[in-house]
Amino acid sequence: MKSFKQLALAAAVLAAPFMAQADLKAMDDSALSGVTGQDGISISGSFNGSIGSIVYSDSETVGSTTTTGSLRLETVSFTGFDILDSDPLKIDVIDGGASGDKLQISLPSITGQLEVGAIRVGDSSAASIGSLAVNNMNMSGSTIKVWGH
Repeated sequence: MKSFKQLALAAAVLAAPFMAQADLKAMDDSALSGVTGQDGISISGSFNGSIGSIVYSDSETVGSTTTTGSLRLETVSFTGFDILDSDPLKIDVIDGGASGDKLQISLPSITGQLEVGAIRVGDSSAASIGSLAVNNMNMSGSTIKVWGH
């Protein structure tokens, strides 16, 4: 009985490529003229994350004295950044003419929220001067083109 099961499994594995081609049909020129191809890639999904802190530092010299200051954005989080299947981020190679091909990134509408829990001027022990929230960012219609030179 065991060898019969192994034989049936082997037969099924060997028959799989033939079954995959079972629906292929020849097309004549008139049918092919209505077929279009697509290129590029589309990206959709939900993105969430957090950043412990973002620190901007600046040094300034007045006379012989150098002082360094900093701005700290702490407890940064982004949630619910959704890119829908119906309006994805699109990446495509476009004809750049004389300058050569370019990578084009088309940005969709992106929903979500960015929050900064604390904003501090100085080091991490300084009192927070507030927080920040960015809601309903919409970059729809924006494009970025990338190429080497």
